[in-house]
Amino acid sequence: MNKPLTILLIFLMAALCSGCRAQQVRYSADFDVSASNFADSINIEWRDGQAYVPVEIGGDVYRFLLDTGSGQTVVYEDSPFLSLCTEAGYMLAHDAIGATDTVRVVKMSPMTLGNLTLTGCQATVQRRALEGRRFDGIVGFDVVCRGLLMKIDVHRKLLVLTDRRDYFDREEGVEVKYRLNYHVPYVVVTPFGKYIEEALFDTGSRQFYSINKRSFDLGEADLLQPLGPQVEGRTIGRHAIGNYGAEPRGEVVFLALERLRLGNFAFTDVHTVTTQGGSHLGAAVLEQGAVVFNPRRKRMRFEPYDGGNECRVGNKQMEIAFVAEQGMPVVGLVWEQGEPYKQGFREGDMVVAIDDRPIRSVAQFNGWGFERGRDYRFTLRDRDGRQRVVSWVRLP
Repeated sequence: MNKPLTILLIFLMAALCSGCRAQQVRYSADFDVSASNFADSINIEWRDGQAYVPVEIGGDVYRFLLDTGSGQTVVYEDSPFLSLCTEAGYMLAHDAIGATDTVRVVKMSPMTLGNLTLTGCQATVQRRALEGRRFDGIVGFDVVCRGLLMKIDVHRKLLVLTDRRDYFDREEGVEVKYRLNYHVPYVVVTPFGKYIEEALFDTGSRQFYSINKRSFDLGEADLLQPLGPQVEGRTIGRHAIGNYGAEPRGEVVFLALERLRLGNFAFTDVHTVTTQGGSHLGAAVLEQGAVVFNPRRKRMRFEPYDGGNECRVGNKQMEIAFVAEQGMPVVGLVWEQGEPYKQGFREGDMVVAIDDRPIRSVAQFNGWGFERGRDYRFTLRDRDGRQRVVSWVRLP
């Protein structure tokens, strides 16, 4: 065989092998459920403003985040059961701030939630957006896209799954349409005046509501009169963190919304901030009422725990947020009216020590066992390399 032909064949074989390794797979919610004509109530854990569900895999029980902002099941590179999964290929994935990356896709070993076993779930394999988080994976919205109705009730600490299309019909609440985008649910909200926008219903976020900065600018420009006291401040910074890093640095507006409307229901006294990522309603909404998703009708029902057509939220404004830079915790955002700013925190400060104990990574910082009400001494290094010490009650 002549040399040019040999080289050509080697190139073709390498290309084919590379194509096999990089096989692209499509989104799929086509997995098997072990029961039919069922309604199953699964105990959930409500902790630090998020919902967690126990999932049994291979005889062991793991802690999964319940995240409607994730299109499908997610596992992590350090998940202990990853070796039980089957490689399926690669997929282009999108995160909460609009960044994309090509990620591994696996077929899960059978997963048991309550009395239900899900077989053949497709999952993406991700790096952890925040090191030090204490959960092993994510149960995403693919459970609903599969055709199951889902109710999240954190007051009763229950997740209800059913394939009966009329199971929740007699329950009362405010029903709104949702639209799927990248296989996750978006609903229409009215943050101020008559301005409407779409927001992702994202239980993976602890915040009550965040509004996209560009959307806010459009809404503010359309108003006949300024928002006045509903604007609590403006600064430069960033706070939102996706799977592939933090959002870009930019102007952030601090807001105290008089009314945030979801259909005919109103949340009053809502503090929030703008974000470079998408607008979303977060898990804190679940503290005000249960939520039911009906995929057959593409409807979401909000069932307020106290009844009525409005409730006061009265949440605190975000005073400070930390992001990762070069593997270290850095102040990404600080509100000039908040206590951290008054104590001396500034945007861009790196946390290098707490109570004279060195901080060497974001994981160490995220895993720090802050005690509520205790005063801590933070050693900060600014962008010019100057260090200073400030005192702050991390969890007042």
